[in-house]
Parts: sequence; C-alpha cells; structure tokens
Amino acid sequence: MSVILGKEKDTDVVVRFIKEGEISVRGKSLLFPIRNTGNKPLDYRWTIADALETVKSLKVKSVFFKKPGFISKKDWYRFFYEGILLAEYSFDEFKTSKEGIDIYFDGEENEYSRIAELYADSTNFTRNLVNTPPNIATPEYLAKTAEEISKKNGYEIKIFDKKDIERLGMNAFLAVNWGSEKEPYFVHMKYSPENPKGRIVLVGKALTFDSGGLSLKSSEGMMTMKIDKSGACAVLGVFKNLKELGSDYEVHGIFAATENMPDGKAVRPGDIVKSYSGKTIEILNTDAEGRLTLADALAYACEFEPDYLIDMATLTGAAVVALGEFTAALFSNDDALANGIIRSSQFAAERFWRMPLNDPFIYEKLKTYDADMKNTSLDRWGGAIYGALFLKEFVKDGIKWAHIDLAGPVFNTKRWAYNPVGATGFGVRTMLRFITGR
Repeated sequence: MSVILGKEKDTDVVVRFIKEGEISVRGKSLLFPIRNTGNKPLDYRWTIADALETVKSLKVKSVFFKKPGFISKKDWYRFFYEGILLAEYSFDEFKTSKEGIDIYFDGEENEYSRIAELYADSTNFTRNLVNTPPNIATPEYLAKTAEEISKKNGYEIKIFDKKDIERLGMNAFLAVNWGSEKEPYFVHMKYSPENPKGRIVLVGKALTFDSGGLSLKSSEGMMTMKIDKSGACAVLGVFKNLKELGSDYEVHGIFAATENMPDGKAVRPGDIVKSYSGKTIEILNTDAEGRLTLADALAYACEFEPDYLIDMATLTGAAVVALGEFTAALFSNDDALANGIIRSSQFAAERFWRMPLNDPFIYEKLKTYDADMKNTSLDRWGGAIYGALFLKEFVKDGIKWAHIDLAGPVFNTKRWAYNPVGATGFGVRTMLRFITGR
C-alpha cells in the first residue's frame, strides 16, 4: 500500500468523517464517526486507522480520505495523515505475495504533512528493524545501520568492536556476549547543531536475540525475542530523521549490541564481573541480561555530562504485568524530565505511566554479600522497580535521568489502534517530540 496526497479522486470508496453517529454507507461514501476518548491525538489517529480496516474489509482497490470542515489543517495532517501512514504499514519483506489498496489522502505537501511523514517514516523504519529476524539483524547489522544513518546525515559516529570493548573494561556488557558466536558492538552516534542549548543522550537496549542464556527461557518465551533490540531500534529511528527535523540540543545515541546465548563459554549464575563504572555485579540470573549491557552503556553516557539522559529498554515482564501491554513504565529522578516526556507522549499518542523510583525496601534487595550488587532479586515482587533501581546505580549523581521500560507496547500479537501486528515502533515519536518540539 501507499498513501498519495492530492485532491479528490474517483476511487471505489470515499471516507467522510463525522462528529458522531454510526458507521454507514451512502453510495460510494463511507460515513465514519470520530472516536472520543478525550485524547484528540490518539482519537484522530485511531479513527483513521479503524476506517482503513473497515475499507479493507470491503475488498475494494482504492479509497479517498476526505477532510471534514470541522478538523483544523494542523490536526488533519499531524494526526489523521500521520495516522494513516502508521496504519497502512505492513512488514512484508519476506512474503512472496504482497497485497494492498491505493490510498489517497485529501491534502497537499506542506510543513505539517512533511513533519507527519518524517515522524511516520522514523516509526516505520524502527518497526522494520525490530521485525527483522535475528539471523539477519545481528549486532553487526545494527552497527552498520547506525553507520549508514550517520553517513547520510553527517553525524559523528564511533563503533567499538570486541577488542575495543575489552580495552574499555565494559565487562558487564561482555559477560552477556560470552555465549554468543556473534561479535558484540558498542555504538555511539552524535548529532551536533550550531550553538546547542544543551545535551541529550539516548541509550537503547540492543539484544538482537535473547535466549535467556544458561537461565534458559521456555520455547514460547523465545519466540518473539527478536524484539529485545527495540530500545536501540527506537534510538536509530530517532536519528534517521533528526537532522531534517532539527533540534536545539546536541543529541547522542548509544547502544551495546549483542546476543544472549547458552554455550560452554556463557556467563554462569553466580559469576561476578567488574562493570565499566568499577562497581561489581553478581549475576544470579543470566536472563536479567539487558540491565548488564545498560549498566556499562549508562556509565559511559554519563561521561558526557548530559542535561538529560534517557534509556529505552524491553527490560522486564513485570512492567507488562503491572501496566498491561499498551503502556510503558516511566521511572525518573527528575520531575520536570518525567513531565516533559509524558507531555510529549500525549501528543504522540503513546501511553506512559510514571512508576516509583524511591523505594528503600526494594533497594535493599540489590545488596549481596560477595559483590556490590546482584542483577536480580531473589523473589518476584517489584521486578520493574528493581530493574530501574539497578540501572540507577550506574547513573552519576546530579544527572537528570529517565528509564523507559517499554516491554509491553513495542510488539503486538494483534492489531490495535494505528499499530499493526508485530513491532509498533513505540517510543520514537515521543522522543522526537521531546527532542525537537516539532
């Protein structure tokens, strides 16, 4: 499928949006009511996505979406147009037959449409990366993708291979890689505007496949573990169009890419490693591996003294249990940063819920008798909070930091709102809004 901007065409169906009422058909016109949950950015995107699904069910070949007079020009492009660009996405890279309909959208090229296209393109690019299977999307693949984006946009980039990572002393990251035949890569991208007013560092979790290591997942638990790279893919999605959107901030993108596999050389429950920060970690569960890679990535990121440090990670199943599969857990040590992310998420129609980061009782669980901390609790309770508190240990005092546990909303087993089955690209548009204000 493709979306074409223009004037009204002679299509099989014309979708006309109405303020309220029932879905009905009048000749070639499909009258479609607009959702009203009280969140306009969500309602408008969701409405046009539902309308597209209804049109598909009619088995037609073409459709025109007509702008109603009661919708503003800005809302029509930023929410409806972006919504259709998101909703028409499908991952068909490995399908031998491809189907679709011609989609025409009432409008013209302008600033609003261009921003909507860039937001959707970044999101769909991220969806493609997350959906790409682990035999193709290896750590090297992610590093090369970052290199291609940087070359195209003129970003600075540093790519550290295994020898570099060993030299840097990123032993927590390396421990996760011990059981894999795929080489690890540590990637650092940098966008530099003229006279930046501050510095933002994004860190993404980049497990291209997570078997659980020796703490092996079930076969069912492994089926979708290509999504464990979603945080890093979101960072790459942000950087894909960051230059064109522009930002007053210097922006860094960092990720530590590896697989987590079982092997005779794999890290064992009970092993102790010295992290990049110098702090020691007892690894009691090798399936709590993302926080090990992030520990070194966050400590490295702090050396650049960012005004804001934000990590995105499919960190815990506990976050999904707590909030469901549609909402990300947000932890932060700074109220203004957390509120800024939530405001941006509301515009982007992505759901975040702030979680507690000051729990002294769960913090006590980090302690272990033979290292500075252990990577997992000995019980099931408060797992998302435990993971956030663990990461906080590697964030330098005084740095404004947010941790986004997006394990739930990054992947769908069935379509919801403007998100198709598979990867959703969650987090990209919220970060773009937060960083660029566009």
